[in-house]
Amino acid sequence: YKYSKTGLPLLQPLYYRYPELYDEPTYKNEYYFGTELFIAPITDRKDPVMNRTVTKLFLPNGMWYDFKTGKKFPGGKRYISFFKDEDYPVFAKQGGIIPMAILDPNNRNDTKNPERMEIHIFPGKNNTYKLYEDDGTSNAYKEGNFMTTSIDYNYLPNNFTVIIRPLEGKKGIVPVNRGYKIRFRNTRLADDVIVYLGTNRLDVKTYLDEDDFVVETPLVNTDEQLSINCKGKDIEIDAVRLINDDIDTIISDLKISTILKEKVSAIMFSEDDIKKKRIQIRKLAAQGLGDLFIKMFLKLLEYISEF
Repeated sequence: YKYSKTGLPLLQPLYYRYPELYDEPTYKNEYYFGTELFIAPITDRKDPVMNRTVTKLFLPNGMWYDFKTGKKFPGGKRYISFFKDEDYPVFAKQGGIIPMAILDPNNRNDTKNPERMEIHIFPGKNNTYKLYEDDGTSNAYKEGNFMTTSIDYNYLPNNFTVIIRPLEGKKGIVPVNRGYKIRFRNTRLADDVIVYLGTNRLDVKTYLDEDDFVVETPLVNTDEQLSINCKGKDIEIDAVRLINDDIDTIISDLKISTILKEKVSAIMFSEDDIKKKRIQIRKLAAQGLGDLFIKMFLKLLEYISEF
């Protein structure tokens, strides 16, 4: 939709905006996915001992959030991260609005526009997103047979509002009634939640899901404006990503004795320089740390020293 209106492609390589990185093979495969997401593809093999793929990545200016974990990454910097098979380097921008269909578990191949949607909202910045929907099968959109929904996120610390505006466009493409699950990422339980459908107060379900605060509405008329205001004290979680957390998780997952894990942790998190840490890791061979694990930790120290 946006490409047809503005000529901007859905996928934009990082080097479109950072041409100085064009010749850096480590980062040249990274790309923007639409207006809200940034992807750093994994192109290296998994480390079999670590059971993770080590990925070097560059994030553009601004604040970014790991889409899965919610960890916060200041942009304009280079990072090294560790990904399991079920993970992937997908980042949402600060204030990002990500609409997702809630599929019928018995019919996951249904291409109709969904009756229920889950919208992920990342904190920190005002944003507006326009959701485009057509019939998904024909070229009727060329004759104007499509609908758009404007979603506004107005952010203040501890006081934020989401407004889902009435549908615009050709009727009959989107369900008359639609339910929403608004997932406020990295947010604690709000003290005060006020929801209006048009001018009428609406009862909703609110709950915590790990580090996210969720507001779930019943089916509501898509021709009316839905407004959700959340307030509270210190409700935003400042989940800055720390590399030591990643290393601690890697050590915990290894199939070595608890005693060796404690010794390795003491070395890795000490104030000693990298050279001294390498020597100490090698000495653990005498205490039963296998050669593959030693090589893995030496490689890990090498990665860390680069950043």
